[in-house]
Amino acid sequence: MKKLFAAAMLVLLTGCSSGYKDGTYTGQSSPDEEGDYATVQITVSENMITDCDFKTFESNGEEKGEEYAASSKEAETAVASVAEYEKQLVQTGDIAQVEAISGATINYNQLNEAVYDALAKAQ
Repeated sequence: MKKLFAAAMLVLLTGCSSGYKDGTYTGQSSPDEEGDYATVQITVSENMITDCDFKTFESNGEEKGEEYAASSKEAETAVASVAEYEKQLVQTGDIAQVEAISGATINYNQLNEAVYDALAKAQ
């Protein structure tokens, strides 16, 4: 969480004055308490995020997909949230405008951290 806050502050403080360079950037969240993590690849154009590829992974590096979703109702919600978070991010163009989905808060936090990591590279 401290890493997320530091990254967010870096982006907010530097982003206001210089904006982002157009391009495609990747970012990654730190592992959660179970070792699961997320990656994101975003495309930035004219200071807006115009494309997003968000993926979540188990600690063993396996992408969370249909098999993972079948393990529980919570896992199903988490896997379904990935596409919704991508959609929200591209529609708004701004990570600060993405709203958390009930039952998928861990993915929301991982998305934020990964996007801020990617945006730090776009400075």
